[in-house]
Amino acid sequence: MDLIRLKSLKTDMEKCFRCSLCKMIPLPVVRHPEFTDACPASRLFHFHGYSGSGKQIMALSLLDGRIEPDEALARAVFTCTACGYCDVACKFIMDAERHRVNMVLREHLVDRGLSPPAHKKVRENLRTYGNPKGRPERTAGAWAEGLGLKVLPERKAEVLLFAGCVPSNDPQSAEVVRKLARLLLHAGVDLGILGDAEPGCGLPAYWMGDRDLFTKMASDAVSIFSKTNVRTIVAASGSCLGAFRSKYPEYARAPDVEVLHATEFLLRLISEGRLSLPRPVRARVTYQDPCYLGRQSEPYAKWEGVERTALGVMTYTDPPKPVSRGVKGVYEPPRQILRAIPGIEFNEMYRIREYSFCCGAGGGVPAAYPELARSAAQHRLTEARAVGGELLVTACAYCEAHFRRVQEDGGSQKQPEKMKVVDIIELVYEAAGLDG
Repeated sequence: MDLIRLKSLKTDMEKCFRCSLCKMIPLPVVRHPEFTDACPASRLFHFHGYSGSGKQIMALSLLDGRIEPDEALARAVFTCTACGYCDVACKFIMDAERHRVNMVLREHLVDRGLSPPAHKKVRENLRTYGNPKGRPERTAGAWAEGLGLKVLPERKAEVLLFAGCVPSNDPQSAEVVRKLARLLLHAGVDLGILGDAEPGCGLPAYWMGDRDLFTKMASDAVSIFSKTNVRTIVAASGSCLGAFRSKYPEYARAPDVEVLHATEFLLRLISEGRLSLPRPVRARVTYQDPCYLGRQSEPYAKWEGVERTALGVMTYTDPPKPVSRGVKGVYEPPRQILRAIPGIEFNEMYRIREYSFCCGAGGGVPAAYPELARSAAQHRLTEARAVGGELLVTACAYCEAHFRRVQEDGGSQKQPEKMKVVDIIELVYEAAGLDG
């Protein structure tokens, strides 16, 4: 089996000296002793193999012929939310591509037929329906019924609203996108949608290591976008934004127009005076940084060069390779919006921004390893309560729906009470006075 992509990352694997920083928040940014874990899998299973470091050592062992790919290896590799925290943590002390190694290792295992059984079904759903859940309960454009939105490319608009795949199976997520559309129309935005022709962003295929499928879905989506002739694409969900901004350029090609998350665009409208927030929202809130809106949305930087070795041991890149440290993700717009809403008391959690703790919804984990998905969400809910939050706000359809399901299905039995979870768009809608 072709190992070229893994071999190209061998130097990154060899840099790992098992410091275990990939399992915890760096000491200089620790704010509470109870909330220092950073890797959901390592926290739950307490075994090095499930950490970012463990995956580097296993990938290196595979390349060196010390182990063979098998189901045990696949379980350790795929029992991971693909949040990318280990990559950010490692770059606190060195430049090494931990997340890329993890994902390329997944791709190799998929090529060898070692994908988790649950993932195989999800990937088939993506191929057949463009949706990870299978045949959607509603068509891709059903959320927009009655809004009178322009459907592109038959009609023209300056801004394309991309709803994402979650609303087609989740009524609450569909209502969030409806509210976003109403906000944009209220602000006078020349808005359009793709309706039932909206493609899936393909991110679940990336999470599950299906390189060919993700590349195809990304290429198809960009081709559809190019026919709309819009100036800006606004992604309703943070997960889609991460795919468009960070993963499309690496695996296929980037959309050739401005791509923004809803919070970035809403903040622009507020700053320009096109959208006002006059109505107070009385609530103590805390905010969940979505992984793919935060550290995983840092724009991809293409690099062409060579890797050299000095003194027989020290490697360097010529020219210097750009390093993504997760600090250029979308962090400020949601926070600025929360602070702009009158009446809100905003308290940060202990692990935030590039060091945020994953909610557990990504990486294909809910489908294949639900215990890990629930554990991550429960731990994050505990942290949200610890900072005095009454309302947990996020900006990603996957995060919001996952937190809600974990509490609804009894996964939060150890919690004293359920915490209300909302998308930030709902707060903006209320503050704008559009809810009547």
